[in-house]
Amino acid sequence: MRPLFVLLAVLPLTAADDANAILKGLVEAEKQNDRLARQYTYREETTWFTFDKGGRPRRKRSETHDVVFVEGVKFRKLIARNGTALSKREAAEVEKEMRETAAERRKHGQYAPGGSIGFGGSRADIGSFPELLTLFDNRLVGEEEVNGRKAWVIESVPRADHEPASPHEQDLFAFHKKLWIDEAENVMLRMIVTVGEKGLYSMNGTLLAAPGSSITFETGKVDQQVWEAVRIILDVQRQQGKAVRPWGRTEYRDSGFQKFDVESTITVDPPK
Repeated sequence: MRPLFVLLAVLPLTAADDANAILKGLVEAEKQNDRLARQYTYREETTWFTFDKGGRPRRKRSETHDVVFVEGVKFRKLIARNGTALSKREAAEVEKEMRETAAERRKHGQYAPGGSIGFGGSRADIGSFPELLTLFDNRLVGEEEVNGRKAWVIESVPRADHEPASPHEQDLFAFHKKLWIDEAENVMLRMIVTVGEKGLYSMNGTLLAAPGSSITFETGKVDQQVWEAVRIILDVQRQQGKAVRPWGRTEYRDSGFQKFDVESTITVDPPK
């Protein structure tokens, strides 16, 4: 990946040209990384917070999931709530959900590029790295260190000359993005996705997140060969009276990554 850095050093490129060249390297590096990441399962601790009148976060509840692959797609298998293991009845319900999820994935197959994030009972698509090159204007704004590693910093905003052509693109155009991309390996070290000035709305017009709400992704290297998301923080702001205030926070922490000799994919047989 280093030849890309040399190219940037010798050619008189603009900030947009620089950013797009780096993002092309990111797209290729992440393709390779995703293939390796599918060999790992892990444990995810999810904690929900509310905010008091002083704007301080207060822990509300937590869940623990084992993250595996069902029909080739990640499945979060609930195993505990607030540090207490599920009852046998609840565990059976989770197994039923896994079968139903497998059936749904057989039927539909494809999911939103780049995945989505939950806001209560609704979800919003975040968008993939390739879509940064087609739907966003990108600009290299500098270099910083992230956990001791040198990173390019790129800011991305929705293209002003493009009208969203689908609900998926409508979601994407609600966000501005800032990425820290590792200079040595071209992978993402950190990304902050921020809701823009128009806010984020559901399909029925309900405000999901006010401007300034954000999703922060942080990655870490596992077994010296694969980069995985180790922390995700969703901070939601809502309109309260005349002011926009912190409304809720969800924090995901991933650990206990385990590699298998074969691809860690579960195939669930449909019920007979």
